Amino acid sequence: MKSRFIGLRWKSFLWLSLLLLSMNSVFYALNYYSLTSQFQARQEADVRLLHHHIKGLFAGTSDRLIRLGGALVTMADLGETLVSRTKDQVKGLVSGYYTSLGYELDIRQIELYTIDGDRVGRWAQFGEEALSPDVYRLAIEKVQATERPVTLLHCHPLCLLYAFVPVLASGENVGVIALGQSVADFIIDFKLTTGADISLSVPADNAGIAKLDNWRVSVPALTDTKVLLPLLNHLSEQYPNPEMLDRGSIVKWNNGYYDIHRMQLDEMIPGQAGFILTTTDVSRNFQDIHKALQVGVLTTLACLIVAEVMLIYLIRAPLHRLSRLALHLPLLAQGEHDRVRKYFLARHTNKKYRDEIDFLYESAVQLSHKLEQNSLSLDVKNRELAEERDFIQGLLASAQVLVVTQTRHGIIRVSNNFVAQLIGCESDQLYGRKFVELIANAEMRPDVQSRLQALCNSDQRRMEHENDLICKNGERRKVVWVHTPLREEYIDGTAILSVGMDITERVRAESKMRWLANHDPLTSLINRHGFMEDLNRYYNEVRLSGKTAALLLFDLDHFKEINDTSGHAAGDALLRMVAGELKARARKSDIVARLGGDEFAIMMLQTDVYGAEIFAKKLNERLAGTPFVYGEKRYRIGVSIGIAFLPEHGADVQEVMANADLAMFEAKRAGRSRAHVYSEELQHSQALTQNVYWKDVLTQAMENKQLIFYYQPVVDIKTGRSAYCETLLRLRMADGRIAAPGEFLPAAERSGLNYALDCYVVAMALQDLLEHPHKRLSINLSTAALNDFGWTESLIHAVQKQNLDPERVIFEITETAVITDMNKAKRIVHEVIELGFRFAVDDFGAGFSSLYYLKQLPVHYVKIDQSLVKEIVCNREDCDFVQALVSMIHVYGKKVVVEGVEDAATLDLLKAMNVDMVQGYYLGHPRAEYV
Repeated sequence: MKSRFIGLRWKSFLWLSLLLLSMNSVFYALNYYSLTSQFQARQEADVRLLHHHIKGLFAGTSDRLIRLGGALVTMADLGETLVSRTKDQVKGLVSGYYTSLGYELDIRQIELYTIDGDRVGRWAQFGEEALSPDVYRLAIEKVQATERPVTLLHCHPLCLLYAFVPVLASGENVGVIALGQSVADFIIDFKLTTGADISLSVPADNAGIAKLDNWRVSVPALTDTKVLLPLLNHLSEQYPNPEMLDRGSIVKWNNGYYDIHRMQLDEMIPGQAGFILTTTDVSRNFQDIHKALQVGVLTTLACLIVAEVMLIYLIRAPLHRLSRLALHLPLLAQGEHDRVRKYFLARHTNKKYRDEIDFLYESAVQLSHKLEQNSLSLDVKNRELAEERDFIQGLLASAQVLVVTQTRHGIIRVSNNFVAQLIGCESDQLYGRKFVELIANAEMRPDVQSRLQALCNSDQRRMEHENDLICKNGERRKVVWVHTPLREEYIDGTAILSVGMDITERVRAESKMRWLANHDPLTSLINRHGFMEDLNRYYNEVRLSGKTAALLLFDLDHFKEINDTSGHAAGDALLRMVAGELKARARKSDIVARLGGDEFAIMMLQTDVYGAEIFAKKLNERLAGTPFVYGEKRYRIGVSIGIAFLPEHGADVQEVMANADLAMFEAKRAGRSRAHVYSEELQHSQALTQNVYWKDVLTQAMENKQLIFYYQPVVDIKTGRSAYCETLLRLRMADGRIAAPGEFLPAAERSGLNYALDCYVVAMALQDLLEHPHKRLSINLSTAALNDFGWTESLIHAVQKQNLDPERVIFEITETAVITDMNKAKRIVHEVIELGFRFAVDDFGAGFSSLYYLKQLPVHYVKIDQSLVKEIVCNREDCDFVQALVSMIHVYGKKVVVEGVEDAATLDLLKAMNVDMVQGYYLGHPRAEYV
């Protein structure tokens, strides 16, 4: 059994779909776990609060009864009364005096006992039964033993909380007074305060055990009889042992959820049997959890669907050469053989290494010849078809077109191998089938059949139609059929010759070409052509509607450096990364495009200045926080953004684009990785003439020797003495003003004067050293110096002819200069070092920091950039990072120089790090005189 064909595109799609589904399932499980955990934590806190409240109610009621008992004993001098009076007198006193107090103090029952346990007086508000002798004698014994009041809960039949208070006379315990209060009052208070239900359960046989391990209980008090009694019956069936509820349980009952917790009475009244069940209705909480989970599931499904659609779109990989092949092959069916051969022969050369497409090109050329011969043969020698059957069979076997012969009734007689291969069956399986069964659209079959019959019954010599062909694997191929009636009907009934051309790839290619006309194949963004069409359309719309739209032009900073150092593959990866960020951050209504090279654009409809600037700022923050990593290299990336608005910043689209480009140039000139909004004050002509201006100024300055040195000392941190001075280039302007390097060096770089400046600076420094033997200098070189050996000739002459001591010179190179062309840089550095000069890596840590280059190049000094040390006094992380750099540089045997020392605290900290030399304004400003 043949396995079914599944393309790589669909296999990738299925595996990635499974990954997305798994991730969404994990997200759902984590969400469910989070919600239930939060619910459990909240319920545990609520239960602790309920238990605390219950204990407070019992403790407060007990304390109140004990204080009332003590007050009653004191007010009536009950101790002396029990000693001096008879039982009848005491009983009368209780009936008369305590009756009024009992009503006023909300006391349900008062009983007075002698120390021997005889009841000598009793009062009950509603005629409650008296305490049994077993109960009150046990309580009196505890009072007598501890000489402290005792609390007791007795439920027979009503639940009263009793306080047994000792009665003293002359310092001796002569009796006990018992005060009882119903628990119903504070149970109702509990319900009103907390909203939770409570049920009080005591032993049914009034057993004196402190814990119950069964449901042999009576329920003398509960807050909601209609709900709680059926629930208690349900609990007794589901939980045979009540201790199972000590840690709480969520019970589903009667279409609701209840949080049940048990609390022993012994925790509030020592030795008291029974327990309290707290019941909280948490049905609403469960409903909220289920609703949140449902919303999460729906959201997850929606995101999954969107991800699947995008996945299908992104995994389509265009194959340009094959699409062109498919585009030109159908021309063979139209008889344009010369055009096909001319196209393929022009693009096919005798390459040393050929691929499958080259073979396809050769086959296409061969096929064009054979089809042309076949076409001529069909026109000239139709009557000779029977005699040339062998030739036709060979042609049918090799031709990459579908060839079928059929009867006038549409029954297939002969088919070539290409038909069988395309459909996915053997050639003999097609014999005897109806031709129209190959057509995928069943509705078209009757029409094709009738037209074929009309072709045989008329003088028509040709019939063409285009239909989808059904393949065995379910795939549909689009085929153009050309049917020609034979002059004579053969013995087997053959009357029609049908030739089909598979144009599936051509159709796909045409669709792809339409897409490529307006899209960038690298990033899948709209290209410049499509963007300008949209820009023109929306420009007219905003001009008529009175609304506004923002045009943002983006230019990647340092893109050329990344391309040069890591190759074009890295540049392409960076472009795709930036395109992804733009698409992710843009709104659905925004239009994102790649205009070419490293330039991007976004048109944001209905956006003001604030919105555009916020978008630009957040984009640069995102890019700054996401370094671009390619291989083992990390790059800091950013974009310079120019912003212009439609229609106020241009009379037409071209002017708006030009103004946005001018604003982008201004953003780049102001420091890169920032945005600039176009304004009328921004003069495009001035920006364009800056390069020309500085190029002329620098050229004249080198001719007239207007470039001068400023010297800044580099101090040995141990001795405090100047080890050497760094030469800082300055330009004396015609008006006497001294221009800093930041004004003219960027223009020199853009104008290609870097190498000329390097040669000029080296010659000027060598002359300075020869004239002043006490000077020791470091000289800054640009990237251009490490790409050309020419400037080293002046060094050879100075050392060999003028006896210059090379140890008085240090050449400073940046990391960027080193990694531009590592091999050439190494050769130049080695040649200079062999003369006796030394090198230092400048601005280490500010660019593409890598200790790899310290190992590769024989530099003597490494200058740590001032941006890393400016906050080491107050920033622990910066301090640790600089300490690590110093240690690792020392491991490589290099000396460490730190720039940007601005205060004594920084200097002291660097001393503790064993830094070798320091430089900064605290130690000396750049001056025209050598220090």
